[in-house]
Amino acid sequence: MKKEKKIYNIYKINMTICITGIVMGVIMVILSILALILNVANYFQEFSPESGMGTLRMFTTLSNLLVAIGAFLIISYQIDGLRRGEYHLPHWIIDLLYVGVTGVSITFVAAISIISVAQGFSVAMFSRSNIFLHTINPIIAMILFTYINCDHHIKFSKSFITLIPITIYAVVYYVMAIAIGEANGGWRDVYKLNAYLPWPIMYILLALAAFGISNLLRFLHNKRHQNIVEIVKNYYLYTDYFDNLSIEEAVSRLAKDKIQPLYQIKIPISTIKLLKERYNSDKSIIELSKIYVDNCVLDRNNK
Repeated sequence: MKKEKKIYNIYKINMTICITGIVMGVIMVILSILALILNVANYFQEFSPESGMGTLRMFTTLSNLLVAIGAFLIISYQIDGLRRGEYHLPHWIIDLLYVGVTGVSITFVAAISIISVAQGFSVAMFSRSNIFLHTINPIIAMILFTYINCDHHIKFSKSFITLIPITIYAVVYYVMAIAIGEANGGWRDVYKLNAYLPWPIMYILLALAAFGISNLLRFLHNKRHQNIVEIVKNYYLYTDYFDNLSIEEAVSRLAKDKIQPLYQIKIPISTIKLLKERYNSDKSIIELSKIYVDNCVLDRNNK
């Protein structure tokens, strides 16, 4: 016996994704700003490796700020997604989030595997601003990237852009902390990476670790993306919402369901293709797109 396909309500899924993304994004932004303020204000004093403005030299601080910026930019799209019933993120924002979440994931892994060995797990993960920057923010960022904001398939080539921040930071850190040094007006060598292995080898190891982490994140993101694609496909192909309609009526109903101003009308080509497949219609995509636009204009003019 053929197993029936499970049909999910994509509008409820969209609402859940948008609300969850907004809440988690706001939390991340607030915690990043709070941690930055506390560190810059020397609230933790001698307990921090760098306090005051020196906290802006730390990779942990910079990566958290980067991913927080990405989450903040996404919030406006998710608010719009609640209003329109769907949302789609530009590629460049997903790229920014990808770079940021890779950075905080490196911090998260380093805190668990290295810092916790030297300072103790509770200190590394839960004390002072560490609870924000080493634990809560990275976990939120990973959830956002691998489960919530997954409307794009990320190609393997994109994983190379995640090496840009760590490469820039490594070069600047080498110049300021090792080549110049604190005694000559540079930075304090907080990480002491050059003390264990020659700097080029240490950089290669860090870059390989970052590349591995970024591709694991990419794999999880793409897996969730494919899951969402299947959910959307099954909805438009099998939901009873479009039963007993002609292809023209189905496209017209689709247009009336999309809440968007006339100057922001976007033709959902992929959805129209699914409806065309559902009805086995011989009408062209151009003809169906014209029906969609005409009904959008008619519906908005009647309101």
